[in-house]
Amino acid sequence: MNLLFLCAPLSGYFHNCIRTLADALPGARIAVVAVPNTATAPFVFPEHPRITVQRRAGLTDLELVAFAAKLDPAYIFLAGWRDPAYRRIGRRFKPRIPVVMGMDNQWKYRARQYLLSKVLAPWIRTFCSYIWIPGLPQYEYARRLGFVPSQIMTGLYSADTRKLLATNARAGREGTVKSLLFVGNMWRDKGVVELVDVFTELAKHFPDWSLVLAGDGPLVETYTGVSNRITVTGFIQPDALASHLEAAAAFCLPSYHDAWAVVIHEAACLGLPIVATDVCGAVSAFVHEGFNGFLCRPRDKASLKSALHKLMSLPPGVRHEFGQRSLQLARQITPDLWASKVCMLLSQRT
Repeated sequence: MNLLFLCAPLSGYFHNCIRTLADALPGARIAVVAVPNTATAPFVFPEHPRITVQRRAGLTDLELVAFAAKLDPAYIFLAGWRDPAYRRIGRRFKPRIPVVMGMDNQWKYRARQYLLSKVLAPWIRTFCSYIWIPGLPQYEYARRLGFVPSQIMTGLYSADTRKLLATNARAGREGTVKSLLFVGNMWRDKGVVELVDVFTELAKHFPDWSLVLAGDGPLVETYTGVSNRITVTGFIQPDALASHLEAAAAFCLPSYHDAWAVVIHEAACLGLPIVATDVCGAVSAFVHEGFNGFLCRPRDKASLKSALHKLMSLPPGVRHEFGQRSLQLARQITPDLWASKVCMLLSQRT
């Protein structure tokens, strides 16, 4: 049995989900076609004997369609609706196998979305039979694209929960470790500028706290060496993520926009209290105000300062309790659950 994943840029967490699926289906071979990653996200993927990864740029549209025909897959995943060859393949196979389109666009109740969804709905359903979304912020969009509940799958993105939950060894360290961690692209729209400015202001009142910025991008040079309280690490591979999370006392992602942000799930897996902007899709599942973290508004330094002040003021015992609640929330979505959804669709064909 062959499965085909037609992807956008391939992330470490998505590749891990595919590996989990391969392990759940010992007889399956999985072909992945992926758009090349950007220079700021140079992921290195572990090899798997039954997973092959090809660059989308190395195949013309006709070559990709011919490749899919020769593969004759039992299941196809399409990353969105933008690639015409992906759509053509989906349209060809939809009458006889499950064709699932992934989408992470949030429904924001904008006039353009109302109009666009009416146009897209009949067209999209010509090349896919199911839609797979990360969670609640995308559900209304999926519904307005004409998918009924039985055709809408959730949990599209998952952290490597098996590895991260096993790594967690935070008990008893909350009183000594006071490091605030950011993981993401070092771009302005990730809220890095606001985070550094706010932390610098708060550092006067919280002398034991430090800030770690992990990621690559144009702001790396801006903030490298700017303060002995701020460390810039550059991009970190998925295998090194757990150690960075484990060394932190809390996590912050003040993005201007993020369709989901799996890194919030990853932080929850390591039992971290979390501060994030309310536009990040993953907060709907993994961050609850005053329960395991605090929410703030994007581009709003006063809002971010208030949220971070509340977090950094928590007594060690309360911070530990917040972290334990993050662990509870982290188990909602797992790679095993992700793989089971593909297996369920395949079982319906037999």
